[in-house]
This record gives sequence, C-alpha cells and structure tokens, in this order.
Amino acid sequence: MSSVITVDFEKWKAQQVAAGKAVVLDEFVFANVPDLDLSQAISRSEPLPAAQYIVHRQAVNKTGLASENAVAYSVTLGTEVGNFDFNWIGLINKTSGVIGMITHAPTQKKIKTANGLQGNVLTRSFLLEFAGAAVETAITTTAETWQIDFTARLSGMDEMQRLINTDSYGEAAFFDDGFAVVRQGEKYLVKKGLAYVGGLRGVLEFDQTLNSMRNTRVYADFSYQGNLVSQWKTAVKITVANALRNYVDAAGYPHYVFAIALIDGNGNITDLRRQGTLSDRDIAEIQKTLGRVQQEYATKAALANGLNEKQPKGDYATNPSLNAVSDNANSRLSKAQNGADIPNKIEFVRQLGLSNTVRQAENAVPNSRKINSKSLISDITLNADDVQAYPRGTDLGSLPGDNYHGPFSCGQKEEWARGISVGLAANTGQIWIDSGATLHTRFLNGNNSVAQQRIVSVPIGATLEWQSEAMIPKGFMENNGREFDKSKYPELLKVFPDGRLPDDRGLFKRGLDTKVGGISRGLDTGRKLGTIQGDAIRNITGGFGTPTTEWGKSGNYGDGAFDVKVTVGGRQAGSGGDSVSYTFDASRVVPTAKENRPINKAVIYITRIF
Repeated sequence: MSSVITVDFEKWKAQQVAAGKAVVLDEFVFANVPDLDLSQAISRSEPLPAAQYIVHRQAVNKTGLASENAVAYSVTLGTEVGNFDFNWIGLINKTSGVIGMITHAPTQKKIKTANGLQGNVLTRSFLLEFAGAAVETAITTTAETWQIDFTARLSGMDEMQRLINTDSYGEAAFFDDGFAVVRQGEKYLVKKGLAYVGGLRGVLEFDQTLNSMRNTRVYADFSYQGNLVSQWKTAVKITVANALRNYVDAAGYPHYVFAIALIDGNGNITDLRRQGTLSDRDIAEIQKTLGRVQQEYATKAALANGLNEKQPKGDYATNPSLNAVSDNANSRLSKAQNGADIPNKIEFVRQLGLSNTVRQAENAVPNSRKINSKSLISDITLNADDVQAYPRGTDLGSLPGDNYHGPFSCGQKEEWARGISVGLAANTGQIWIDSGATLHTRFLNGNNSVAQQRIVSVPIGATLEWQSEAMIPKGFMENNGREFDKSKYPELLKVFPDGRLPDDRGLFKRGLDTKVGGISRGLDTGRKLGTIQGDAIRNITGGFGTPTTEWGKSGNYGDGAFDVKVTVGGRQAGSGGDSVSYTFDASRVVPTAKENRPINKAVIYITRIF
C-alpha cells in the first residue's frame, strides 16, 4: 500500500497560507477503480476517480497532532455503512475538491449489518507530513487523545532495549578500527564500522572525510528515528564540536553522542573510543593488573636454611623497627633552616590551607599604584571621566571626531556621513537613507573610486509579473479579484479602498494616457485608471461596382479579403445570363481567432500585500 501528497494540494496549500487561511482536509473518498495496478507508483497529479467508481464519501471523524510537521486524519466506517468494495482512498478539501493525499490498497470489503448478519467496522487513518503542518492546519489536539496508540508501548520497548544495551556496552562501545579518526595531511578520515552509543546500535556505512580541524573534538551522533508507518533505524552522523551533549532535535528525536577523538592545536589525534563490551574491558583490566603483580615464592629449601640459621632467643630490634627509626630521623626538619629544607613547599602550603592566600598575594597590586589619582588602599568608585568614557545616552553630536572608530562606524554629517560604514581603510561598504526614505549603498575600493547603487523596494499595492509555477512569494497574492482582510492589511486598504485586489486574469495591460503639462499622447484619451476596455479591431471596408460588360469567362475575381466568383452564360452582364457571388473572409490575409489579440505570453500578476 503506497501513498502520495498531490501537486494540487501543494499549490492550494500555498494559496491558503498566503491568504492567511487554515489548510483544512475534511472528507474521505472511497472508490473501486478497475484495473488498479498496485505495483505502479501513484502519480502526484492523479485526479479524483470518475463518479461511477466512487462508492462512499464520509467526513473526517478525528484529527490529531503527531508532531510539529505531521498531522493525522482518521475515519471510522461503522456497521451501518456498506456494502461495497474499495481499493482507492483519497483525503480531500470538500469545498474546493482539492485532493490532499491518495492511497492505493488491495481491494477491501465493507459489509454492513443486515438480516441478522454482523457487519464489519473499518478505521482508516492518514498521516500527512510537511513542514509546519501543525501551524498551517490549525490542528492542536494530540493524536493520543483519540487513537489507540501503541507508540507509547513500542517506545517503552525500544527504551528498555536501549537500557539493556547500555548494561552490556556502557555509554559507548567501538570495535576494531570502526569510527577511528585517522589524519591524512590536512584532512581526517573517520573509518566505517559498527558501534554502540547510548545503547543504540549503529553502523557507519562508508568512510567519512573531514576537513582541517584544530582544538576540537569529533563526536559520533546516534539517533533512533522513524514514523508511525515506517521501519525505525539508527541514524548515524559525525559531528565536529568543542563540546556536545545528548540532545533532542526539533522533530522530537533524542540524540546520543560520544567523543571519538580529540584534535589538538597541531592537528594531532587522541583516540577517545572505548573498545569492546563492558565485560571485555573488565577482563582486559584484570589481565593488565595481573601483569603488574610480581609474585615471589619462598622455596622449601630456603625456608629450611633460614630456620637453621636463626639467632638465639633474646630482645632484638627487628628490621621493620630499625627502618622506621631511620625514616623518622631522615624526615625531620632542621630548626635552623627556617623551613628552607622543606622538600615540597607547594604541597606544604596546600596542607596548611594557604593556597588561595598565596595566589592572591602573587596577583596583588601594590597599594602605591593609583587610578586617576585614586589610591588602591580601599574600594574606589570609577566614573566615565576616570577611564575617558562617555555615559550611556550621550548624543552622537557630543562625541568628537567620526563618533565611532574601527570596522564599524556611523555619523550624522551630510550625505554618506548620515549612514553606516562597515570595513577598514579604503575598502569600506557604506549605506545611508536620504530624506525621501530611499536606501542607498556604495563601496569604496583601494583607489577611493565609488560604485553607488540606489535600492528601490516594491511598495505595498504594487503589481509584479510572476512567470513561475513555484509558490507565490510570501507577502504577495495573485491578482484574481479576491477580497482581503481590511483589518489585517491596513496599508493595502489605502491602495484598494474597496478591500478587493485587482482581477487581471486573461487581460492585457495598457499604459494610461496621462497628461504631462496638460497634454496627453492622444492614443487612448478619456480612460480612467483600472477600467477594462473591451476588444475591438480596426474597421475593414470595401465595395463593388455594377458590371456593364461581359466578364469574358467564368472564374474567381477579387483581391485581399474580397472574393468574386463569376459563371459566364454568354450574354451581356445584367441580362440575367451570368451568376456572380461575393464573399468576405479576413482569414485570407490575416490570422483569425474567436477574439482579437496580439502575440502574447501567459503570466500571473501578483500584488504586494504587506
């Protein structure tokens, strides 16, 4: 079973958004289309099936919010509905007839309860995904309030499995050289392989190349992603950042991260990966510890010889006692040295709790120093004059010189000094606004030559020509005569006081023959702005004289748009023996159609609304 969002829906949605209206899909349509091939992809331009194939229509029962970019629509066909088969389902806007989403499915039966036989109940739900779906459809109720939602349990199972994995693999686990970062000149290679991060199992399918890096870390970023009807899998990406923690993205998916390498200021790599499972690491640590232990055993012969050579019983100083006396003597300090013989003075100070005191003393400023003649013996209060600063709120005119210095400066002098400069020395970009509210720009290059441009914006109410199938830009609406919200677009209302946009569909434009100095061009006088002029052509005239002599022979006579056909009977013209017919056909000399028109091109006219 496959589904698509139609092209017509995308266009209609854009128009609804531009008009400030909600995107409403409120009816399901069920049809039984003959010879429907489920193996073929659904065309995004597929129309509604013919009326004879539509078997049922029903309003949407429930709508729900799945995420900020996904909304759900559901319909329940009760036991009172039937009997029919269907293999085509469409979700539409009932008013406009626009199809939002189409699904092709194997033929299914809907049976209603009748004659004591129990019918069936079918529920069909569509999940519609597009950027900003929640806002544009104005759906705020979450799907959990009306659906039997297994996602919570499935999510719980996923989370339990993730935690089980962390019990075995810890925060992260890598195998062999998978995810190892290797330097290749000024570039770095992250090797493909398998790893666990945050309990998620992920595979980097291909080696990944990173550009030059310094003083940063390389992170493996794992996230378990999918939707209500798709297969879920771990998304793996490599991220370079100084510091990165686990996070939740805008779509609501948790991300678990782990630093796999540290890059120092010289580009050298420190491998931060943790190899193997927790059990593997424990075994490796035990083996490492055992390797450090030096086991010495006394042989049976050595014990016998030692016992045979023992001294007579008496009071003796044991070796440990003698060693303790020696160590005590060696560790005593000489009073005459006044602490000079302390072997580790820093540790001695730390043990006394004086480390902070020593550090403060090292960074202390002598009390003989002063700030603007103010002694540092006690706390001092600094004002703007002490540091040659100007208080906040000082008028720009009170500041000396060019007011501000550095890569950014501004001023209040004539022309360019009233604007803003960005740059250094001669290579400076400048912008300013003249008294007519027109924005100007210019650039000063190294030779101090000036390239100046005047920036002209499109005023509200102005009409532009649009020659693309793409969505009409934000802030514009098509000139199709529609009404607009007067309270929402007050500036547009000043241009069109009747609250309605022009309707330019199917019309050519002609410049109004305005007067300059009281004189017009005389080409189209008496017209008012915005009036529509009907079609017309220049007058075509002609005439025929009365023949007084014989035509001579039968044939076609005439020129241009006129045609004269003569059949000669041998008598003088007018005696009743000749047959003459006249026809007028403009298509003999010019192209003709059902309307008068010049050579033209179809465009859309749009008007700026805010």
